[in-house]
Amino acid sequence: MPRPEKARRTAQSGAPASPSRDASRRRVRCNALLLSFASFWAIGFGAWVVTAGARYREEYAQGMEGWRVGGMRSVELTLVKEDRNKLACASDQVIAGLRCGYRSNSQAAGPVSPDDPLLLQPYNTVGNELLLGAGLWKAADLKGSLPQTRFSVVCNFHTKGVMKSASIRFDATAPFASLGKSVPVGTLTDCVLPK
Repeated sequence: MPRPEKARRTAQSGAPASPSRDASRRRVRCNALLLSFASFWAIGFGAWVVTAGARYREEYAQGMEGWRVGGMRSVELTLVKEDRNKLACASDQVIAGLRCGYRSNSQAAGPVSPDDPLLLQPYNTVGNELLLGAGLWKAADLKGSLPQTRFSVVCNFHTKGVMKSASIRFDATAPFASLGKSVPVGTLTDCVLPK
């Protein structure tokens, strides 16, 4: 019995607690601080993921709105006659047999001819939507003489897929520039010059 009595006297006299008690109190305090920090970090990370996801959806998903794989929509492309031989894309991805004329290392993936119905080229719509399309230059309206200034062509775009990593160029002597976003890929049919 003398030990509990001695411990009571030590606590009443204000003498320091034993080292083992101090260590256990520090551990409890440290664990609480660590738990608080981990919780704060997890909440911050979760908020970042949610806002980053919302920003991504706003930037890219809206650009793809209405572009459904297997769907068809009418597009009006803006062109100059030199685009036939200047436009190119680079990627190792093949979608429904459609491919870019260049590999991701910028080396030709085979013969590059705009008349190839499977060769993808980048085009902008009059609404400034980017797409990768194949078969444009096979249209009868584009075989004759073309306007000397910028003109538009209306086509049916059949969406075959989405390319997530590609590079494009709008001039044969320019380097390829990464897209940085997903773009629809498909074939262009029934293309006509608006009258």
